[in-house]
Amino acid sequence: MMKRIAAVILAALMITGVCACGTVNGSVPSGAPETKDEDTSSAEDEKDEDEAPSEDEKDTDTDFSEDEFDTEKTPLEIAAEMKTGWNLGNSLDAFSDTGLGSETSWGNPKTTQKMVDDVRDIGFTTIRIPVTWGIHADENGHVDEKWMARVKEVVDYAYQDGLYIILNSHHDNSYYDIGGCVKSEETYQASLHKMTGLWTEIAETFRGYDEHLVFETMNEPRTEGSPNEWSGGTEEERKIVYGLNAAIVSAVRATGGNNTYRCIMVPCYGANCQYNILSTMELPEDDRILVSVHAYTPYAFAMQGDGGTALFSASHKSELDTLFRNLNILFVKKGIPVVIGEFGCTNKDNIDERCAWAEYFVSGAKMYGIPCIVWDNNSRKGQTGEECFGLYDRRSGEWSWPELAETMIRVWE
Repeated sequence: MMKRIAAVILAALMITGVCACGTVNGSVPSGAPETKDEDTSSAEDEKDEDEAPSEDEKDTDTDFSEDEFDTEKTPLEIAAEMKTGWNLGNSLDAFSDTGLGSETSWGNPKTTQKMVDDVRDIGFTTIRIPVTWGIHADENGHVDEKWMARVKEVVDYAYQDGLYIILNSHHDNSYYDIGGCVKSEETYQASLHKMTGLWTEIAETFRGYDEHLVFETMNEPRTEGSPNEWSGGTEEERKIVYGLNAAIVSAVRATGGNNTYRCIMVPCYGANCQYNILSTMELPEDDRILVSVHAYTPYAFAMQGDGGTALFSASHKSELDTLFRNLNILFVKKGIPVVIGEFGCTNKDNIDERCAWAEYFVSGAKMYGIPCIVWDNNSRKGQTGEECFGLYDRRSGEWSWPELAETMIRVWE
């Protein structure tokens, strides 16, 4: 594999930085940006995004030919190599601003190379980079050039570090409008047009990257506010999701180059991990597909605040056993890899229990070669209850719960 080259673009466009993704078992996550408890801005963050960079901030976009793609490596082998990973949550996926300022609009600082280096140095082998595109794109899927350049800059931080990277479309439910697609063929065709246009641009931008870059078509695609939002949707809604998945995969493949072989993750409705929903899943006709699921499981322990529990019990272990057994039966044993793109355990002042849960969770996934990517929203440091998923303090550069991160990583060593 050729040495990867970091392509650094549009340096130091600094602006200002929380929400968490959650799902599973009919539970409704908060979904909306949290109100910051303290002023997390800095002089660096407040810098005008249109201000010209200084001479030492300027970098040249490196144009490189296609890196060698290991086409002999199967999707199952790639999934196994991804091991445990970390989500850059509530940064590029924030949607409170239509410009470059959206990256910091939920309270997180601008992502830096050092942050990604810290993720690598503690031992994570994969980074998932959630990106909201819809507010930066038009009805044809054409993305604002500055936004695309900034996303590429962050991807390159991880690419040059040798990490596996998952790049997705996140918080774009209003952009492709699953519920609207069910009601109107015109809306469905418009969504197909937007999403294939969007993914054509993304795929062309990253065509030269090797197998370490994985695309993910959508994040938790669903009809927001519907009665079945978190319980699998309706048959009609699921069909829309499967249709969009197939169209996006075809659009990526059509760009050629390394995208001919690139692994692509596809979710079911809501990225739901329940057997009765996953068993209905229709996959694109493609032999380099990975199934994307989210599993904040068991919900009462891992995600629920009030009314939940801080103790990891035998019944919780049984619930996890069932989850992994089902994923194996439905997909892995058939040669179809699965990636748990989000999992996590909110803080309840129970670090020993959280570590016990993490060891059991990741060990169970490892048995079937299922990589697990922990959700980190850098949220509610020192607090307890729902949405307290922060693991790494992006301002101080310190791990808030190093023992939890290290437990997840150690299982795969």
